[in-house]
Amino acid sequence: MNDSFDTDHLLELAHGYIEGRLTPAELAELETLLTSDTEARRVYLDFLHDHASLHWDHVGTGTNTAVIEAFPPLRARRFPTLWQAFAAAALVALLALVATRPGPRETTFATMKKTEAAQWESGTLPTAEGARLGAGVVELVRGLATISFDSGAEVVLEAPARLSLVDGMNCVLERGTAVAEVGESATGFTIRTPSARVIDYGTRFAVNVDATNGATQTQVFDGLVEVEEPESKKRIALREGQQALVTGSSLGGISEGVEEGTWSNPETPARPREPGIRSITTADPGGGDTYVWGGKPTTHTSETLLLLKNGLGPDAPHRKTYLRFPLDSIAAGKIVSARLDLRLTPTGWGLASHLGDSRFKVYGILDESLDGWEPASLAWDQAPANDPASGNSVRNDLVRELGSFTVPRGIQTGSFGIDGDALRDFLNADGNRRATLLIVRETPETRGGGLVHAFASSRHPTLAPPTLELKVSE
Repeated sequence: MNDSFDTDHLLELAHGYIEGRLTPAELAELETLLTSDTEARRVYLDFLHDHASLHWDHVGTGTNTAVIEAFPPLRARRFPTLWQAFAAAALVALLALVATRPGPRETTFATMKKTEAAQWESGTLPTAEGARLGAGVVELVRGLATISFDSGAEVVLEAPARLSLVDGMNCVLERGTAVAEVGESATGFTIRTPSARVIDYGTRFAVNVDATNGATQTQVFDGLVEVEEPESKKRIALREGQQALVTGSSLGGISEGVEEGTWSNPETPARPREPGIRSITTADPGGGDTYVWGGKPTTHTSETLLLLKNGLGPDAPHRKTYLRFPLDSIAAGKIVSARLDLRLTPTGWGLASHLGDSRFKVYGILDESLDGWEPASLAWDQAPANDPASGNSVRNDLVRELGSFTVPRGIQTGSFGIDGDALRDFLNADGNRRATLLIVRETPETRGGGLVHAFASSRHPTLAPPTLELKVSE
């Protein structure tokens, strides 16, 4: 054996190369030996010389042109010119080995199954529906994206989120929320985060990584997962309905998962301005806004947001929003056109993937005696025209439907609202010049723990309050 390499192993590699049966790793090993060791090159050239000679002895003057072209006739070793020709041919073979060495094989193991209102930032993987995916990164800034792994796992990303795909059984959630559904064939599927490893045992669960500190929240909806703290290697098992939080190197205890888990941080889009339109807001004197809630008790309340939810079943959490606009500065019948503008903002509560495209209905309260409600004290059972039976039921005898709008699945920011003749006519006909609007989310969640939608209230520190954009005749 040579001091710098194993001669027998080198000859095995050389023989495998001639027969075309080397793996990419073995090709890389052979290339490294030949480019870094003079003695290895000498042994390799001698081997090629002997192999060419044996082939020539075997085929003689036959018609095996492939062998003849690869290894020139070298039987007359006594002629220096023929040896030089062989050396040149061996050098060509060596160069061909280096030049034709295959790069990293493009291996895919997942598919971009579905995208919903998705917007992407810098990443290394394709984002079109149906695209095949290998190792790399996707960064979703808006909407939802479903990635289906060939192993049998499926991951839904909820924006904003950044995910690195490693292989068919592993991915890394760097920030944001991922909801995973894992079949039996992918038992052991693992989502790593900056602070934890979440290992699946055939289940459906959600993982969230706080972008500010890397803390990992895990909640199990079905089945079993294990959560591991990487430094200590300590693990806890989570079963259906349980959750856990890992912060830094601290593996927290197990707690009961809440109906509306906190999965994201609110954003604050800039307030749009539209010139030439008269604006009336719920923050103006005589105006007001609030929401009422019913069903299953919840600790998720807000002083600055107007919450809406149509929960799954009568006992689930429900929320409806009320708006009051003062119209005393505008004479009845003078409104030419009208638009209600609402600023959607994330609550961080509930999962967007547990809800489809969401349709919201806007009603006008017909009974003007009900316009005197107080935002601070309005309750579910006494709210004007509210039918407490569900998250979208109203007293049809007390309201007029003014319009509807749809928030696509996964969208949690932007400007939404209604316009049209029904809204204009309702405002023009209002007798006491105090118009009350009722907003409900018509669409129920598809699974418990679905997203809580929210619009900015008149108390929000940065976003515009609910606004009527009115064009008024002189």
